[in-house]
Amino acid sequence: MAVIIEQGEINNGGIVLSKPLSLPEGTKVRIQIEPIDTDDSQSTTPDGNEDFVNLPFFGMWADREDMRDSVAWVRKQREKWLDRITRTE
Repeated sequence: MAVIIEQGEINNGGIVLSKPLSLPEGTKVRIQIEPIDTDDSQSTTPDGNEDFVNLPFFGMWADREDMRDSVAWVRKQREKWLDRITRTE
């Protein structure tokens, strides 16, 4: 069965979801509680994963002049890989 991720609020000790679940009555579920920082709630995508732009490594090579054209940089690197497997006798 697919994992469903929903958001809700604690109300009088219970969890109130933002919308009803599309599961049959009586379905047994496992619940993992993860408090949401309301100031940071916009930094997640609909599937619950953090946006790449907020990860610490995002943009770490932004100042590299040799990587301004990323496609050309990758082509150069791949050419080097091909050179390494060529034997000279």
